[in-house]
Amino acid sequence: MPDAQPNRTLNEILIQAYRSLLQYTIESWPWTDADGSAEQQAIDEMASEQKAAVAEIAELLDRRQITVDFGTYPDWSELHFVSLDYFLKKLIDDESQLIAAIEREQPGLRGDAEASAVIANLLAGERRRLERLRGMAAARKVSVSC
Repeated sequence: MPDAQPNRTLNEILIQAYRSLLQYTIESWPWTDADGSAEQQAIDEMASEQKAAVAEIAELLDRRQITVDFGTYPDWSELHFVSLDYFLKKLIDDESQLIAAIEREQPGLRGDAEASAVIANLLAGERRRLERLRGMAAARKVSVSC
């Protein structure tokens, strides 16, 4: 069984991804008109993909008989009644921060090939989701600073 450090790192990454703004969209969606339905569907798909990647981490920790901490959401209640364009900016910023956080945590997985592979898969997915969000913002002509 791998030592405790990779398991702690796995759980930290799990919390960050599971409590991301993209996951929060499952619970609360910003105001949109009919023109935003395609974006809502795309974002729902991305949230589902991310949730599946998080489940892979949870399953690994469970197989290792590690109690999984799922954490809690930050207070994003100020985002309940915002426009989709504003929300896209926030999603892009949060995805960028999540990718940076995963990259910072990766050294804690040294020596654990199974955990490294699971997190590499998550990271690749996060990068794809970020590019997809940026493409959506560009199509809507939303300026983003990321």
